[in-house]
Amino acid sequence: MQNYWYASTRSTELKNKPLSCKILDEPIVLFRDKTGKASALVDKCPHRNVKLSNGKIKDGNIQCPYHGWEFNSLGKCVKIPSLCNEDKIPNSAFTSAYPIIEQEGLIWIWMGDRDPLENEKPFNIPHYNEKGWNHTWVQTTIKNSVDNVIENFIDCSHTGYIHGGLFRNPASHLAKTFIKTQENGVVIDIDEKNEKRDSLLSKVLLGKNESHTHQDQFILPSIVKVAYGFGHRKEVIGYQICIPVENFVTKVYVCVTWRMGFLTNLISPIVKIVGDKVLDQDIWILEDQGAIIKKYGENFVSSPSDTANNWIRMTRENSKKGVEKFTPKERNVDFML
Repeated sequence: MQNYWYASTRSTELKNKPLSCKILDEPIVLFRDKTGKASALVDKCPHRNVKLSNGKIKDGNIQCPYHGWEFNSLGKCVKIPSLCNEDKIPNSAFTSAYPIIEQEGLIWIWMGDRDPLENEKPFNIPHYNEKGWNHTWVQTTIKNSVDNVIENFIDCSHTGYIHGGLFRNPASHLAKTFIKTQENGVVIDIDEKNEKRDSLLSKVLLGKNESHTHQDQFILPSIVKVAYGFGHRKEVIGYQICIPVENFVTKVYVCVTWRMGFLTNLISPIVKIVGDKVLDQDIWILEDQGAIIKKYGENFVSSPSDTANNWIRMTRENSKKGVEKFTPKERNVDFML
């Protein structure tokens, strides 16, 4: 799935040194020029094919560690120290540059085999730095495929077992879901009016006569939005931004945004702790799954609660195949949660 913007790193992670990353199994080096603007190049010096990311920044250019060749933000070689005054830099002395956009704390790279269209923009995180809202980040790298990581983040039925007691308990009530496809993904509305309020988050966030709302959304190419509303004007929304590093390695940046009235700023440390805890629990089961799939292959058996994830896989497959015609689908699915 090349023709999309992918997050490469958080802005705070790219400072005054080259930074290596990998997206879709492609090695990339990021660096900042003299003005602080971020750039992304193929992580390969054309001279003797070593990693530019092992070099250093010199006068706003990236310098190869092997022979000191320097490249600007466009990937063009601007200096070869061994050249005499009359010698010219070869026209082939360049490495490819990627389109790049830095916004809302992330550096996004266009991985396509063509230039992005005017309407093709990186994912915008709603409420980021908006008045009355707060946010925090958690991040990790998971040894499993991006498809399985996406499925985990949008899957409801595992939460009572992997995260039991934290924000849900083992299957105890009927969940009525409405699933629909849209051009950029899949939306799932979950109605849990009969849920028992015995999880930690329900006890803390819900008043006596209040209920909560829940909507999950998959956004192409690999972003999951999980949104909870608690009573009047209390919301917690998590954006799981998944980056396919290689077949069984997925990097994840999670931006949690929330508004809780006068508690919005006070609970920031708690949100961070809970976010880290939930992610650690997901890592454990996903890496267990990844190891089994590596050995035996991926052989899944599905039940009704897996409908949304099956549709997400279908959506991603259609995108990989370049299917342009959008055929809307919708379905009501009930299961115990």
